[in-house]
Amino acid sequence: MYFPVGWPKYLKQNIQHSQEPCFIVSSCDRMLFAVLYDERISIWYCKPSVEIVSYTQSAKSLASFGNYIKAEWKPDSSALAVMTSKGYIALFKVDLDISVPNHHCLYVSTEGKTQVPRREINGIVEGDSIPAIKISLQSYVQLTAKLSCCLCIREELAVASVDGSVTRLRWNAQRNDKASFHLQEMPVASDFLRSSGTRLTEADGYVVQMEYSPIIGGYCMVLSSGKALLLMSSAMREERGTVGVWATDIKDVACLAVNHRYRLIAYGCKGSNGVVYTLNEVEGTLEATHRLQVTCKNFPEMDKTVGPVSCLKWTPDGTALAMTWRKGGFSLWSVFGSLLICTVGGDYCVSNEYSKLFPPSVKSMEWGLEGYHLWMIGTQDAAEEAGQYETVNRSDLIQLQFVKSCLTVNPCMTNHEHVFMQGEDKLYLNTGDITSKSSQYTGREAHILVGSKQWQIIPISHSYLAANWPIRYTCVDKAGQCVAVAGKTGLAHYALFTRKWKLFGNETQERDMVVSGGMAWWKDFLCVACYNIIGQRDEVRCYWRGSKLDNTFACTQKVPSQVLLLNIFKDTLLLFFVDSHVMIFNLERKNTPANASLQLSKVQEVALNTYIPHPVCVTGVLLTSLKIDVAPVSCQLRSHGARDTESLLLNVAGKLLVFQRDRSGPQILEKDKHSPHKQKQLPFTSPSVVATNVENMWTTPRTNTCKLQLTEALWLGCGAHGMKVWLPLFPKNESQAHNFMSKRIMLPFRVDIYPLAVLFEEAVILGVSSDSLTFKSSAITPHSGTHLQHIPYCSLERTSQIYLHHLLKQLLKRNLGVQALELARCCSELAYFPHVLELLLHEVLETEATSKQPIPDPLLPRVVAFIQEFPEYLQTFVHCARKTEVALWPHLFKTVGNPKDLFEECLINERLETAASYLIILQNLEKPIASRQHATLLLDSAVESNQWDLAQDIVRFLKSIDPSDNDASPPLAFNMMSPTTYTSTPAMEQDHFTFSSVSNVSRIRSSSVTAESMVREANKESGKKKLSHTLSDNQFNAKKSPSSKQVSIEGSTDQVYIDSILCRHARKLLSSNRIRDLGYFAANIRDFGFVSWLRKERLRTAKVTDFVCAIRDLHHQFHWPLPVLSLSAFQQLKRKAFSTSSLASLTLLDDNAPLSPGFSRQNATLVPKPSPGPGGSQNNLYKVDSFISNGVSDEIILKPQLLRTEDSSLATQEISDSSSQFGDFDVLGDSTSSLDSLSPELELLSQEIISKGPEQSELELRYMFQVLLEAECLEWALLVAIVLRDSLAVVRTVNTASMTDTPLEVVASMREGLSYLELWSDTECVGYKPFLHAIRGQIHILSKITETAPPTLKLSTDMDSSNCSVEEGNLSPSAMTMRGENDTPHDLPSQTVDPPKQSECAVS
Repeated sequence: MYFPVGWPKYLKQNIQHSQEPCFIVSSCDRMLFAVLYDERISIWYCKPSVEIVSYTQSAKSLASFGNYIKAEWKPDSSALAVMTSKGYIALFKVDLDISVPNHHCLYVSTEGKTQVPRREINGIVEGDSIPAIKISLQSYVQLTAKLSCCLCIREELAVASVDGSVTRLRWNAQRNDKASFHLQEMPVASDFLRSSGTRLTEADGYVVQMEYSPIIGGYCMVLSSGKALLLMSSAMREERGTVGVWATDIKDVACLAVNHRYRLIAYGCKGSNGVVYTLNEVEGTLEATHRLQVTCKNFPEMDKTVGPVSCLKWTPDGTALAMTWRKGGFSLWSVFGSLLICTVGGDYCVSNEYSKLFPPSVKSMEWGLEGYHLWMIGTQDAAEEAGQYETVNRSDLIQLQFVKSCLTVNPCMTNHEHVFMQGEDKLYLNTGDITSKSSQYTGREAHILVGSKQWQIIPISHSYLAANWPIRYTCVDKAGQCVAVAGKTGLAHYALFTRKWKLFGNETQERDMVVSGGMAWWKDFLCVACYNIIGQRDEVRCYWRGSKLDNTFACTQKVPSQVLLLNIFKDTLLLFFVDSHVMIFNLERKNTPANASLQLSKVQEVALNTYIPHPVCVTGVLLTSLKIDVAPVSCQLRSHGARDTESLLLNVAGKLLVFQRDRSGPQILEKDKHSPHKQKQLPFTSPSVVATNVENMWTTPRTNTCKLQLTEALWLGCGAHGMKVWLPLFPKNESQAHNFMSKRIMLPFRVDIYPLAVLFEEAVILGVSSDSLTFKSSAITPHSGTHLQHIPYCSLERTSQIYLHHLLKQLLKRNLGVQALELARCCSELAYFPHVLELLLHEVLETEATSKQPIPDPLLPRVVAFIQEFPEYLQTFVHCARKTEVALWPHLFKTVGNPKDLFEECLINERLETAASYLIILQNLEKPIASRQHATLLLDSAVESNQWDLAQDIVRFLKSIDPSDNDASPPLAFNMMSPTTYTSTPAMEQDHFTFSSVSNVSRIRSSSVTAESMVREANKESGKKKLSHTLSDNQFNAKKSPSSKQVSIEGSTDQVYIDSILCRHARKLLSSNRIRDLGYFAANIRDFGFVSWLRKERLRTAKVTDFVCAIRDLHHQFHWPLPVLSLSAFQQLKRKAFSTSSLASLTLLDDNAPLSPGFSRQNATLVPKPSPGPGGSQNNLYKVDSFISNGVSDEIILKPQLLRTEDSSLATQEISDSSSQFGDFDVLGDSTSSLDSLSPELELLSQEIISKGPEQSELELRYMFQVLLEAECLEWALLVAIVLRDSLAVVRTVNTASMTDTPLEVVASMREGLSYLELWSDTECVGYKPFLHAIRGQIHILSKITETAPPTLKLSTDMDSSNCSVEEGNLSPSAMTMRGENDTPHDLPSQTVDPPKQSECAVS
C-alpha cells in the first residue's frame, strides 16, 4: 500500500551540538509536531517542514523538575502535556500568536511586488500559510511515583507510574479519581468468559506503554515484565468479573501499536519480530492473526543484525505498519502482514569499516498528514562513529517521503483495474500504451498492461495544490484516461489525452465543498460524495467531464448523513453512510442540448447496524453479480448479457461478509408509472463470512463467455496469507448437478508481490515494489557537521506475477481435474501459457522430490497427465528438467517417461529445438556413444529443416565428445538417498540454446576442459559476419597448420564421421539446384570445407544437367527478376526485322557485325510487363510458350548449332499473339511518339530498377560466384554470372576454363548449356537476348575450345593474338592447354566449324 520514494530528508535543527531530540509526537490533525529535547520543546509545521516556535526551560527548572521524556497533545491542539524524569507533568498552552501581522502567518507569499493576503475562508486556513504559534507553561502536576508513560483519552490524560497506578488527569490539572485505578486491583485471565481472573502482582511489573481504543473497548498495555494485556474500559468493568485478558504465547513485548480501523493490536518483541493480535469476541480471547517476521532466506542473521523492535506506528488510514529496530533498519508491513519494504540488506545497508543500517537507530517516529511523510529521530551509536569525524551529532531529524495506493482511502471499482499511486504532489499511473488510444477505450485490452512497466507521472496542478494540500482522494476511470483528485476543499480532474487540468472557475465554489466519502468515474461523469459547507448538509454531486467545472452543470443529490464509502457497479451507485446504512441509486444519462446531465434515482436502502461494530471498521463495500449458487455453463452463456446485482460485499475489519438477494419470497412488481412492469428490488439475506484477513477485493462487471471461471471469480488480497480466489465450479449440465455438490471453492495461494490490480482474463496480478540506489555524498551539512554518506534513493517499480499455475495446482490437489482442464484450455491462447505449465510442474516436483516424509497420494503423476493434454508437454518437461537440480531428474523422468523416448518423439513431431534440449539431458544420463548417436539424428534433421544455427551447435556438441569416452559410464550416477550431492543445471529460458554449456555437472573426462575451450572459441567467432570466407576454408587452414599433425586417430575419425553427414546433405542440396540453401548451409556450418568439397564434386554432383531449369531455379531462389527488353531495344525490334539472323546463333556471327539485340513485327510488338517484385513465386517468372509458328514441329531435337542457314532463323518465324504464358503483353501500334520522347537516361534508370533484385540477393549471388569460381565449378559460376548479367564475370569464367586444367566435358557442357539458353531466350525469355548477344565473343571462344580439342584430350591451340585484345572483347588467352584422360563426353558430336551461312539447328 505504502512505498518510499525519492531522497530522505534531514531537517535542519536550530540547536546546540550538545542537544539531541529524543521524542516526537503529532497533533490529532497531524498539522503540528512537537519535538522534545532534554530541556527544550520545538513545534514544527507539517508543510513546509519548518520549525515554528520553541520553548527552553531554565537551568533551575531543569534541576527541579528533570528532563523532558514524552509528550501528548490535546485533541484540539490547544495544549501539550510533557512528562519529566522526576515525576512531573508539565502542561503547556499552545495558542495562535496574534501579535504577528499578516493574518498571524509567519511566511508571506508574494506575487510580484504585492503580498497575497492570507484569509480564513469557512474557518479553514490557507494551505500554504504557516500560522504563528506561541507556547507558554501553565503548570506542573506532581504524581506520587516516577512516570513511565502517558496517554490522551478524549479530554483527559491517563498517566502510568512505576508503582503500577494509572492516574486520570484533566487538562486543567485536576485529577479524576473515579477513572484512576491500580494494576494490582485488576483481575486478568486468558479469556473474558471466565467468572474471575487472577490479580496482577508486582512480578508482572508496571505499564511501559499503553494505547486506548474505544472500538476495541479498552486499554492495550505492555508491562515491564514483557507481558501484554487488554484491559476493559471502566464502563465494561461493571458488567464483567474479569476486566483483563492476556495476549497468550508472548512474553518479550517491547512496544505496541493499535489499529482502530481493523481492530488489531501489534506488539513488537525483543527478538526482532512482531506479532499482531485481534479480539475474538466469540471466545473472548486475544488471538494472533499473523507474525511480522523478516524471513531468514532474504535477510540472514536478522536477529543479530537489528536487535529488538524499538518502535511501531500505524499509518493514519490504518493500512500499513512501520517497524524499526534498536540497532537500525526500517520495515513496512501491510495491515495483515505482507512485507512491503525492508531496508536491512540490499542497497539500503552499506558496509564500510562497520555495518551501517538505514535509517540508524530510531528513538521515536510519527506519521505525517495523510501518510505522505514519516518523521523519525535517528541516532547513530557514538562508539561506531568514534574517530570517524571531528564533530559528531548523534541524532538527526529524518523525514521519509511515501506514495500510497489509491485503494487505501478510495477503494472504488475503477481504481482496482489500474496500478494507481498517489503522492503529495504527483500521481503515478501505470497504463501501458493506452494513452495513445481513443478515450472510448472499453477496458477489454488490459493485456497491454502486462508487459509495460512505464509510469505515467502526472504532476498535480500547483494552482489547486497550493490552497488545498494535502490530496486526500484520487480516482481513475475505467479506461485509465481521466483522473481526479480532491484535497482539503474542492476537486480537480485531468485528462491524459489533452494533458490539461480542469479546475473550478469560481474559487468560492471550490472552498464551499469538502470531499468526505470518496469519488468515482461513471462513464464521463465524476460522482463525488461531499459536504456542503454553506448549506451544512451532505450531498452527492456528479460533474460532466465535457463541461466547465462548475456547480451550475452539476447534478446534486441530497443524502441524510455523511458518506464514508462510495462505489459504482455498472449503472448503479452504492453509498455507505456513517449510520451503517447502505443506499443504492440508479444512474441514467440525460442528453440535453447544452450539456449532458445525470439523473440519480434511489432504488433501495439497507440497514446494516446489526452486523457492523463501528462504521469506521467498514473498509470496502461492493456490489457484484456474483452469487454462491452457480448456474450451469449453458445457463451462464444464455444470460451473460444481463448481469444484475446479486450480492453485496462488505469488508468489516478484514472479515468479508456476503449479502445475497433473498429470492425465497414472491416477485413483487414495483408500482411506478414510468416502469409499471419493473420488479421491486429484492431484500438481502443474512450475511455469510467467506474469508478473513481481507485487505482488498477485486471483481469485474465484464463477462467473457470463453473465460467464465475467471470473470465470475472473486479475488481477495489477504496480506501474509497470500491471495484467495473464490472460484465458481460450473456443473456440466443441470440434470447432473446435485444439491450437495459445491458451487464455489476458495483457493488460497502464495504471491511474491503485493497485489494492487488483477487482470482477470490474462491471469496476471500487478503490483508495486520499491527499488533503492545508494549514492555517495561527501557534503557536510552546515547545521550539524554530520558527514552524510550512502544516502539511498528510492524509486517505484511496477511488478507482475502469473497466478494461473497456483489455481491449477489447487484444483488438481482437490481432484477437480475437469475444472482445471477447462480453466487451462480457456487460457491456452496466452503467450505465457507454456511458462504456466512449467511453473506448475516445477513447483510440484520440488515439493515432492525433496519431501522427507513419504507421500501416499503424490500429485506429480496427476500433474504430468494433465500437462500431456496440451501440445506443449514435451517442451514443458525438458524446460522443467533444465531448471531443476540434477539430483531431482530421476524423480521427474520416472514419471514423465524415458528421455530417449521423449527425444525421439520430438524428432517425429519436428520439434528440433526441444529435441536439442533433451540432448543436454541425455548427455548427462547416457553414455557418450549414445549421446553421439542421438546428436547425429538431430543433426540430420536440423540440416534437412534448414535450421543452421542449431546444426552448428550440434556440430560443436559432437566435437566436444571425447572419442576415448565412448564406452564410459554416464557422467551422473544418481544416489536417491542423498539428492543434495549434485549441483544444479543452469536455467535455460528458451529452446534456442548454444551447446557451450554441455557439461552441466562435474564430469570425469580428462578432455572436458579442452572441449569447453573449443566451444568458447567457436562462440567468439559466431559473433562475426557469416559470409566472410571466399578464398579458403577450414580444411585448407587445417592442412597448413602445424598443430594438425597432433590430431589423434580418433579425432580424425570423428571429424570424418561428422563431415560425411554434412557432405551428404550438401550433395542433396546441390543436386536439387538449391544453391542459396547450400550457401546458407556452408556459411553457418563453419567447420564445413565448402571450397574443397565443391572442387571434389565438380565432375559429379556439381555438374549441371539442365541449364534452363537451373537458371530458373536461381531466379526463384534469390528472388531475382527475369530481364525485360528496354525501350531502345524494343524500338530497334520494331524498325528492323531480323530476316536472316537469330539470337540463338550469335556464336557464329561475325565479330564486325552490328549489334541488333531485338526483334520486331510489322503489325504489333509484344512487350512483357515488369516483374511483380522479388518476392514473387516461380510462377510469376516470365514465360513464353512459343515464338514459333504453328508450322514448326512440336518435337524438336536440339543439337549444338554449328551451321546456320536461312531457314534456321527463329526471328523470321510467325509469332502468335496468344502464345504468351508468362504474363500480360501490351500490343503496341505504330504510333509510339510518346515512347520516343523518353530520354535515354530515364530509360536506363527504369531498366536498371526493373532488372535488379534485392541488394541482399545480389551480395549473395556475387559471393556464390566467387566461391564457385574458386572451386572451378565453372558451369554454376557461368549461370550465376548470367543471372547477374555481369559480362566481366562471364569473361572471368571463360578465362578460368581456358587457362586451367578444365576437363573438356565441362567446357562442352558450358557451350551446350549456352545453346539451350539461346533457344530459351528466343522462345520464352526475350529479355536475355541483349545480354547473350553482348557475350557472343565468350560463347565463340567456348565453341572454338570444344571444336579444336584433339581426340587425345591434350590439345595446344595457337590463336591469333589479334583476337585476344581486351578492346575487341574476347579477353581469352591466345593459347590454352587442356588435359584429361577419361573426360570426353560420349554424346558430343565431332563436327567441324563451317562458315556461318551453313549453320543448322540440330537438336539432340
